[in-house]
Amino acid sequence: MRNKKFTDGVKGLFNSVSEDGKFSGKMAALFGVILVSVASIIACIITLAGQLSEKDHLIAEVTTTQENQTTTTAAVSETTQVTEPVVTTAISEFKLSTPMVNQMDYEKVIESEDAKVTGNLNVLNERPGFSGSGYVSGFTQNGNEMIQFSFDIPASQHYDVSVCFASDAVSNNQVYINGDKLFDFKCTEETLGQFVVKTYYGVYLNQGKAILSVHSCDGGFDVDYMKVQNNKSVYEDKSGISPDPVNPNASEQTRDLLRYLTQNYGVNIITGQYASDTTNTELEEIKNVTSNYPAIRFGDMNTYSVNQPGNDDEVAAAAKWAENGGIVGYIWHWKAPMHQPEVYAEKTDFSVEKARTDIDIVNLSIAEIEDLWHQGMISEECVAMVRDIDLVSAKLQELERLNIPVLWRPLQEGSGKWFWWGAGGADNYKWLWNFLYRRQTEYHKLNNLIWIWNGQGSDCYVDESTFDIASVDIYDENADNTSYYKQYQWLDSLTGKRKMIALSECGNLPDIELSFRDRAVWSFFGLWYGDYILDEHKELSEKYNSRDSLVKIYNSDRTITLDKYKNRVVEPPVEEQSDPSDAETQELPDES
Repeated sequence: MRNKKFTDGVKGLFNSVSEDGKFSGKMAALFGVILVSVASIIACIITLAGQLSEKDHLIAEVTTTQENQTTTTAAVSETTQVTEPVVTTAISEFKLSTPMVNQMDYEKVIESEDAKVTGNLNVLNERPGFSGSGYVSGFTQNGNEMIQFSFDIPASQHYDVSVCFASDAVSNNQVYINGDKLFDFKCTEETLGQFVVKTYYGVYLNQGKAILSVHSCDGGFDVDYMKVQNNKSVYEDKSGISPDPVNPNASEQTRDLLRYLTQNYGVNIITGQYASDTTNTELEEIKNVTSNYPAIRFGDMNTYSVNQPGNDDEVAAAAKWAENGGIVGYIWHWKAPMHQPEVYAEKTDFSVEKARTDIDIVNLSIAEIEDLWHQGMISEECVAMVRDIDLVSAKLQELERLNIPVLWRPLQEGSGKWFWWGAGGADNYKWLWNFLYRRQTEYHKLNNLIWIWNGQGSDCYVDESTFDIASVDIYDENADNTSYYKQYQWLDSLTGKRKMIALSECGNLPDIELSFRDRAVWSFFGLWYGDYILDEHKELSEKYNSRDSLVKIYNSDRTITLDKYKNRVVEPPVEEQSDPSDAETQELPDES
């Protein structure tokens, strides 16, 4: 750019000459010199302008190159904005080290009359069925009575802890270990008046002295003995579970996924997170905090109902997740197909009992089913139920057409009775499960589903030929630093160790180290949304799960995240455990 002060001076000079109107020789000579000077100056200016133009062009080229390479140099610092490189702190992989367990046989029974007694307790021998020389009696409600049993634990391993007791009234009392509550034991209507044994399975005890104590809550019970015995079932091999789906017509993609789950079972835990909506905010925050995405995105089919129709956004979100290489999972908070569109039994009048029929309508069209209704052979509730199943099946078929397998978990928590599908009792629940399974696999030919049973109670246990994986939902505000091994052992025993076991919902993440120590190696976990993961600002909430625990589990060498799943590599166990002993037959662990 030319200098404004210089051009104004040249203009003033010519104006003054013109105004004078006279040319002397001297002036002419002077004027000639001036013209030559001006011409030289103009030539210099033109040259300088060309150089400046060339420099501007070079700067533009460098700047463009640097923008493409996301770098800057000092040579163009006057004309470009220097951006500091983003420095991210790398998160190290957490190497899991499970303790080697050299199993040692151990069985010790301590009679209550030989234990340390606190409070006004007496040794009696009036009730039949006791062992030893008697039993201890005199527990009162919320009293200070207590019996302490001292065991010398020979090795750090898993044990079963049993208490033998009796009561003439329904009551609930507690067992503690080293000052911490271990479990409740209850006398029920069915066991009144007789000695019964309550066993807590698979508790890990360190070598040394363990003080087990019986405390009174409701009182009114007698204690015969306590027993500690080494647990053998915890160490059983999990490689015998079949990788074949229960649906013989399952697609190849579905078989591949189930095969992968089976190969990982007992070796790695697959990560999962529930998305509250299609924006995947929860999953994005996990990536932001841990540098990893979960392998499984769990959605909800709750908007697909005749009684409350939804939209296609949810299926589209699942399809996009699968396209990015992830696993798709679905729960179905099935809103009642008639009356009030609610999932909770207390908020709707819909009843499975009214919808149930003995007529085999599984493979009939909806028109044929409606015709039976008009004939008075089935109820309107039955027709509405089938319509909803058909509607949600159509949405699942959209994923099947894209060759996307689905971890399918309908009719969850049936024994809890808070959902309408469980409120009608176990028989109605099992009928509905069987109907749903057959309608979707036989009539709709949905061959992309991996069926997950989550009845949450032995009373609702369905036919094993209708589900691939058994799971449990656990919400426990006092669940820090736990593997949930008690619930794992219960479900593993209920299924006869023939099914993979999953933690389908949780509020607190399991402790990864304890999960492997206790052999509660869940197939996968699914952390619920809300303040279990996000606060009101849509940022990480540490109300239930700390940042450290989230980072640890998502960066463990024994968990599967999205990137690891894409690689489809099953890592071998870090350490080989000692050979398991032959398992003994045990009573089914309590499901509480």
